[in-house]
Amino acid sequence: MTAHTDEDTLVSVIVPVYKVEQYLDECVEGIVGQTHRNLEILLVDDGSPDQCPAMCDAWAAKDGRIRVIHKKNGGLSDARNAGLERATGDCIYFVDSDDMVDPRLIEHCLTAMREHDADLVMFQFDTISENGVPLISDYKHNDFDEVMVMTPVEGIKAQLKAEIDGYFWSFLAATPIYKDHDFSFPVGRKIEDMARICNVIGESHRIVRIPEVLYHYRLRGGSITSAWSPQLMRDWMKAADDRETYILERYPELKGFMRLQQLTFFANLDYETIRQTVTASLNIDPEDADEMRRRIDRLRRDIADNHDEVPESTRSLLDLLRDSVDDAVDDFKEMRDDWKRIGRGWKEYMHERTEQAGQNQAEHGKTGRDGIGLAGRIAHAANPLRKSGQSAVDEVR
Repeated sequence: MTAHTDEDTLVSVIVPVYKVEQYLDECVEGIVGQTHRNLEILLVDDGSPDQCPAMCDAWAAKDGRIRVIHKKNGGLSDARNAGLERATGDCIYFVDSDDMVDPRLIEHCLTAMREHDADLVMFQFDTISENGVPLISDYKHNDFDEVMVMTPVEGIKAQLKAEIDGYFWSFLAATPIYKDHDFSFPVGRKIEDMARICNVIGESHRIVRIPEVLYHYRLRGGSITSAWSPQLMRDWMKAADDRETYILERYPELKGFMRLQQLTFFANLDYETIRQTVTASLNIDPEDADEMRRRIDRLRRDIADNHDEVPESTRSLLDLLRDSVDDAVDDFKEMRDDWKRIGRGWKEYMHERTEQAGQNQAEHGKTGRDGIGLAGRIAHAANPLRKSGQSAVDEVR
């Protein structure tokens, strides 16, 4: 391990802050109350429009270990990058400002680093409600009971198979993993953790995973990843591309394994896209779905050419997708075209009725009301379209 050990180790804790005034004090209290006292706490105010900037300054006035960075809003990745650039500690830890941390988190991680000669320590987390109440009793994500030590290759494989978590707040790492490899988060995109987690694992010396639950992830309706959208789906695909690019360049021996995991990932994302396209009022562009499907086809051909074995669970999902996805996409395209035609008809109709209403108003003081009937016809026409799309999704399910 490059960093110092235990009491002498300076840990930089980076906390991006944006519109979390309801939770910020609780989060910072958990950080300043760490049993490991040698901390550099960087509160990065990402142009928050509420009371968060003043709250950050108030905390800095109370605790000399806290430094506040005020910056123009640039998103989570940009705020993390700003904190990372200014961090001077031997180790780095990221915290989301609406979550809660166990007071022993850093102490436990540094102890594990020393005992296992590791430079990256992962731990378990649980979930809490907006009010801080545990959502499921004794729930632990990726539950495990024993310490596990991994090489970078073993860690990457475990992450790709979702056997270990990929959130940047779910581990503490030695600073050289970041600073010696020009690390940065992708700005202007979501799903930034997935896009960069393998870079951190891949540049480590040794990874240790400990069974303690040390982080409490707060589930909120307004969080970054709570709403599905076309852009979110594209960010998922970009994150997968970034992950693949890094692994193939840094660990080319994992090419076959990476190909299989990408196939599983895109198959699952394709299924979720179809489901969300109907439940989210048809807001997924079929062209995006087509692009994802082309990737799946390309991966399947590559895997077949290399005689790699596709896991049974992935084969089953692909069989379901193959049987029903094409019909679903055709239905969605027809829906989109029908809505465009309806929209054009509505525009022409309303233009005609507006002119007529103006004439009526001028001649008789009347207003046209026929648009209500057309609105009803539009709603009626939409029902079979929605039903056809839902049928396709039900088949996939």
